[in-house]
Order: sequence, then C-alpha cells, then structure tokens
Amino acid sequence: MQRFRLALILACLMPLFSGCGAVYDFLFPGDVQRVTVSELKSNVSAPKLRPGLQISVSVSALGQEVFAAQQKEVSAEGDVLLPYVDSVKCEGMTIEQLRQELVKRYSEFYVNPQVAVDYVPVSAGGSSPYGSVLVTGSVATPGPVSIPPTRDLTVMQALSSAGGASMWADRSAVTLTRELENGERQRVVIDLDDIGTDAAAELNVVLMPGDILHVPESNW
Repeated sequence: MQRFRLALILACLMPLFSGCGAVYDFLFPGDVQRVTVSELKSNVSAPKLRPGLQISVSVSALGQEVFAAQQKEVSAEGDVLLPYVDSVKCEGMTIEQLRQELVKRYSEFYVNPQVAVDYVPVSAGGSSPYGSVLVTGSVATPGPVSIPPTRDLTVMQALSSAGGASMWADRSAVTLTRELENGERQRVVIDLDDIGTDAAAELNVVLMPGDILHVPESNW
C-alpha cells in the first residue's frame, strides 16, 4: 500500500521534473546508469543474419565462375537456398561466418572455391542488416530509424530522419539509452542546442543498434 502511495505521489510530481528521465531513475534506481557522453560505452558488434534479410552470394573456382551473384533472402526458418548445396542454416551467423561455411560446403565440389557474400543494400521499407535505433517522444514521425551500411548514424541524423523535434520539444533534455551486451543500460542527456550553437560535436553521438533516443515535451 505504501509503495502504491509513493508511486501516486511521484506521478503527481512528475510535471515538476525535467523530461530527462529523473522520475524513471528514482523509481528504478540502478536499472539505468546515468553517464556523461565521454563515459558512454560502445556497443559495436558484427551484425548477425536473421530472417528477412537479403544477401548476395557468388562462387568461383580455378578462375571460372560457378554462379554469378544471386540475391537470397534468409527464410523464416533461418536458412538460405543456394545452388548445389541446397539449404544452409545461417541465422545468428555473421557474413564472414557464413562465407567460411560456404567455402567448406563448396569445397566438396570444387577445388579452392572463392565465395563472396555481402548484404544487399536496404530497399525502401526494408530491414537494415545493421539494425536500427528507436526515436520516440516529441518528434514528427516517431519510430525506428535504420542504421546505414556506413554505420555512422548520429543523434542529429536520426532526429532528422524522424522529421525533427517538434516545437513543443524540450531540446535541452533529449535522452539516449543504450543497452550493452552484458545487459547493462546507460543513459546520457543531450542538449541539442549545444550541438548547433556551441559546436559541441562530441554530443552528436554515433548511435548503435538498439539505442533509444527520446525527445521529451517541454513542461513550460
């Protein structure tokens, strides 16, 4: 009962807090570590193959083309169908791991096969093999934003892809939440105006797959 009353009181006081997650941090201490931009850890890892992604595969041997580049989609079962080797389970593999597996498979038929594997560029409305970030809150079009092959999607680029912060947004309290591979979660508060006005380029963080970028509404 006391916990319920505390939650009710905090809910009533919520407008008094800034939109940077202070209430959340108070309610769930230790669940998210508040850090500075310099303390924000990288979460870069090689993207893994998953159902729905498309790849390009070609094979040659002894200077002769076995088959030209073909586009294949990872099936719902997590495999791809390829000439001569049929179904190859690949879900959870990196591109390099799949390439090595295909070298072994095609070595049963050809001497020293050369296998080339790569992701197919993301089509309109398609799923990026490099993952996405989620933009929420006071923006024109909240939702996922795909990370490009260059993997250099920044805070400002993600917000631009989401239509930009609205006129009601609290630009001084944008939060970036990142979950690391060990399950740890970090949160950093970013003032968008500092990026432009003060040329604080270090605040224009390069985003990682799974990042959540939240733009709160102003309390005033």
